[in-house]
Amino acid sequence: MMVELAMMVISGVLLGFLAGLFAFKVKSRWCPRCGESTHTMPPAEGSR
Repeated sequence: MMVELAMMVISGVLLGFLAGLFAFKVKSRWCPRCGESTHTMPPAEGSR
């Protein structure tokens, strides 16, 4: 019984970890090739 419980807990933790990695990758704001931001920044005030 303890083995089954341990396997369920480990499976749940692993599934949550992988889901977190996937969610981070989906909402990533950085270019994987060059590291630049993928969002354009508005110009700073007074730099026109």
